[in-house]
Amino acid sequence: MMKEDMASSANKIEELSEKFDSSYKDIIEKLNEEKDRLENEFRQEYRTARKYVRSHPEEGIAYAFLGGIVVGMVLGKIFSR
Repeated sequence: MMKEDMASSANKIEELSEKFDSSYKDIIEKLNEEKDRLENEFRQEYRTARKYVRSHPEEGIAYAFLGGIVVGMVLGKIFSR
């Protein structure tokens, strides 16, 4: 009787283990698919941004210049104290 209970509980544990393994495998597969999708999306966005910057270089220079002025003013105020 005791051996039957132990065998039954061992079978139940094994079944639960298999269910968890398959659940984890499904979750890992879904995460890998999402990672691939995001990588492709970011790669496309990066290409689009590069094309825009290459076609409008004067705007990039203007933004860099203005950003440098703003950073310079902020650092100047911080270090003038």
